[in-house]
Amino acid sequence: MNRKNNLVLLHGWGQHSGIWQQLIAGLTPQFNVDSIDLPGHGYSRWEPPYFALDALVDAIAKQAPAHCHVAGWSLGGMLALRWAQRYPKQVQKLILIASTPCFGQRPGWTHGTPEEIQTAFAEQVAADPTRGLQRFADLLAEGEADVRATRRALRTHLAASPTPPAAALLAGLKFLAETDLRADLLATPPPQATLLLHGEDDTITPFAASQYLASTLPHARLQALPQCGHAPMVSHPAELLTALQNFLHD
Repeated sequence: MNRKNNLVLLHGWGQHSGIWQQLIAGLTPQFNVDSIDLPGHGYSRWEPPYFALDALVDAIAKQAPAHCHVAGWSLGGMLALRWAQRYPKQVQKLILIASTPCFGQRPGWTHGTPEEIQTAFAEQVAADPTRGLQRFADLLAEGEADVRATRRALRTHLAASPTPPAAALLAGLKFLAETDLRADLLATPPPQATLLLHGEDDTITPFAASQYLASTLPHARLQALPQCGHAPMVSHPAELLTALQNFLHD
C-alpha cells in the first residue's frame, strides 16, 4: 500500500510546471507529487475565463487528491491561499513561496508593483509574448547571488514548453493587478500550518509581503532566503528542498 502523502505544486505567472523539476526529484521518494499546469500554461489548454478566482480554485481542488499538502509559488501562492480558505479539510499544510496577498500597489499597501509598471509590461507582452516572458525571466533573476546563471536556467526552462497564448498571459496579468486577498485573509484566515519561504532580495514581490502574511496568518512561520530573488526553486533548490521536507515531516 502506498502510504506517501500527497503534495500539489502550483507555479507562477508565465511559467509552467517544469519550474519544479529540481525539487520534484528530491520530493518523489517521500511524496506523491502533482505539479499542475495552470490554464494556458505548459500543456494545459487555454479556455477563458482565465482567472475567475474561485472558479479556478474549485477546478484545481477538484482534480487534486482529497487530502494533500499544497505549495504555491508567486501567483500560485495566491491561488493556494484561496484554496486553503475554501477547502480547509482538503489542504493539510500550506507552503507559500515568494508570494503575496496583493501584487499591485494600493493605498496603504506599498509592497506591490506600481500600476504604471504593470501597464507597460502588459503592453510588452501583448506586442511579443515570447520576448516579454524572456524579459520577465531576467527580472526574476534580479537579487540572486549569481544573476547570470539564474537567467540562463530560467530561459532554458521557458524554452522547454510552448509560449502561452497572449490572451492567457494578459488575463493572468489582469488577475494579478486586480486581486487583493487581504480582507478575506483577515476575515477568514486559513487554519493550516503555513510555511512562508521568501528571498530577502526579491524584486518582484518584496520580502515585506511575506512579513505581512506571517503577521496575519495564525499558524504561519517565515523563513528568509538570503541572497535570493523571486525564483528560489531555480537558484536555491537544495535549501528549498530541505525547508519543505522539514516542514512537511513535522
